[in-house]
Amino acid sequence: MIKYNILKNNRGYTLLFAVLVSSIVLAVGISILTISKKEFLLSSSARDSIVAFYAADSGLSCAIFSIEQNPGNFSTTTASANIRCMQKDFSTIAISPATPSIIFNLNDDTFTFHLKISQDSNSKVCAVIEVKKFYEYDTDFAQNILMTTIISKGYNLGWNDSSNTCSAPSPRRVERALEYTF
Repeated sequence: MIKYNILKNNRGYTLLFAVLVSSIVLAVGISILTISKKEFLLSSSARDSIVAFYAADSGLSCAIFSIEQNPGNFSTTTASANIRCMQKDFSTIAISPATPSIIFNLNDDTFTFHLKISQDSNSKVCAVIEVKKFYEYDTDFAQNILMTTIISKGYNLGWNDSSNTCSAPSPRRVERALEYTF
């Protein structure tokens, strides 16, 4: 009879222990899942940022290469530029040149073109490149010097095949920009 009372008082202990252990294991599992999700989002964000940066770098390199190959490209007296990079020709770019103003940075000419970085049909990586020409007064030589600034904005997503522009919106779109002045 004494043994029966001891067992009767211990009834449910195993169930309580099992619920306690499974709760602890579940809590650990949920915390690991949460950490893994945050790490995944962080790594994909870093990847998208790197892709956008390299797209901007490619656009900048394309513009510099075009100017080196044809110094008349992005001229302030013509309304077009012939650009060849990434095995693609660009001509009649959306530009509206006028003679740059002698006053620093006023009425500068801006030449803009959009570049799809990858030739893969599924890739949406692109860049928007702006080439600005303007005169800057050099006090050492007491004369105006024609300056060129290239601003290349790279995007991990955004290429629009129908308009051949880098303008498609996306909530995951990341922009990185590089600027080069000479």
